[in-house]
Formats: sequence, C-alpha cells, structure tokens
Amino acid sequence: MFDSNVIRRWAACLVSVLLTSSCSDGSGFCGSSVNAKAPVCSMTEAQMAALPVRAEWWHPKQTVTLHALETASQTEALRRAVGGHAGMELAGIAVPDPESQRCDIYVALPPNPSAFQLEAVGHELLHCLAGGFHPDMLTGKAASSYLSARQAAAQRDGLSLAIEAAEKQSRWTLSCTFGTGSCPPPGRKAGKTIEITFHPVTADTQDRLHRALEPTSHRDQGGILTDPSGRYCDIYLTLPPTYLGRGMESLGRRMLACFTPSSSTVSTEQRQRIIDELLAASPPTPNPIKP
Repeated sequence: MFDSNVIRRWAACLVSVLLTSSCSDGSGFCGSSVNAKAPVCSMTEAQMAALPVRAEWWHPKQTVTLHALETASQTEALRRAVGGHAGMELAGIAVPDPESQRCDIYVALPPNPSAFQLEAVGHELLHCLAGGFHPDMLTGKAASSYLSARQAAAQRDGLSLAIEAAEKQSRWTLSCTFGTGSCPPPGRKAGKTIEITFHPVTADTQDRLHRALEPTSHRDQGGILTDPSGRYCDIYLTLPPTYLGRGMESLGRRMLACFTPSSSTVSTEQRQRIIDELLAASPPTPNPIKP
C-alpha cells in the first residue's frame, strides 16, 4: 500500500526524470492496472532508494547551469514539457551534454528546500557526472542519459521556453492587472553557471576533510573549494552508493554551496593547502565505473 499523505515515487525517462506520485486512492499513474507492475508503482520507496549507483560514464568535470524552479507553475510546466504522467509531480531533471561536458539541471528549489528536494539536486547532478546510473523506473530496463550536442541543445531550449511561457501566464491575472488584488511573484531568475569538478574520496578522507575545513558544521560532510571569482568549484565527497538517500542529499547540499558565496573565514589558499595535505596522505579511491 502507498502512503496516502506524501509518498515519493521516482521514475526515469531518457534524461532521468525525477517524479513524485500519490496513488493510494486509485488515481494517477499508479492507479491504472496497466501500470501497476511498473517498478515506480510496485516497489516500495525504501526498495527504490536502495538501488545501487552503476555509472554509465564518469565525467567528473562539468560546466553546470542550475535552473532553480521556485513556483508550482514552473514545476508543472516542466512536467508537461517532458511528458510527465498525470498524477505525478516533477521534482527535477538533468540535461547532460557529454560531448561538451555541459549539463543543465532543472530542480524544484524553494527558498528553504526540504531534504527530499536536496536529494533531487544531488540525484540530478550525478546524472551529469555518471549518466544513467539507475534503471528506468517505469520499465525497469537499463536507462541511458546520453544526448548528442544537438539533442541537448533542443532539450534546453524547449524546457526553458516552456517554463518561461508558464511563468508569464501565471503572472497575468485580472486582479493584478487592474490593481484590485495581489500579483504573483516575479519570474524565475536566469540560471547560473559554474564549472564543477567532483573528487570522489573515501569515507574516512571525507570525514577528515570535513573536520579540517568546517569543524563547526554538523550537517554536511566532505568539503568544497571555490575560487574567488565564483566560476569554479571542487567538491570532495564520497560517491553516493544508492540513487536516493543521505549521500544524494549531501551531494545536493554541496552543489548548492558551490552556487552560494562562501562565508568561511579560511582563505582559498589555506583550504587548498589543507585539502592537498589530506589527500596526499589518503588511500586512493576506487574507479567509479564498476567493471
């Protein structure tokens, strides 16, 4: 049985769409007998969350553009644009361009994101780095995240246009136009782009980095290094072992920290020296591409 309140369900299309669904009342995608055996409907949340990460590729350096969706109209427009099924709500999508090592991430990201929304950020970033790392949750078959440069450009343009059109429509109301009521919030901010390099480290090295770089923080692990210009960011973290869970949440938090000006009192040069010294004394990490 599904939780009748807030049950999270995940599914994948070509670029791994991240979906949620509430199907316990017999409605929506999972309410149809045709779809009942789909993994997204037949597996529990815990079973899906425990699926291991199996990288399709490993491109640790990516030019990432973050498109933060802050309103319901934006996320609904994204769901319709990618052909999301009725009864499901889109949480995020990645549009990787492995030929140019560029990746655009569209995620539902209100001002105070929940742990689930942070997992979505990490999940989509990992698609940029590792491709189709989990099966398609609609069919159970192996899924690829590969897009040619032309396909990726068409995806980016189509998604951005759909979101902008929906946002313009949501801002047009009679009460707002004639000044008789409040107006919807302004349109979404333009996506910000940063070159991100992910450095997989062992769990022990991750903890040591965290204690050395951010001893006052009890929430995150690992560490990041951003250059003063804000154009580059290095993430030092263990590779999430499963396609949901705390590992993805930590990766999501770290990615968002790359896009946020640092308030650390430790200079970039000091952080770089600490990281270099710790990594020099650390054991090597295994190849993310499992044989």
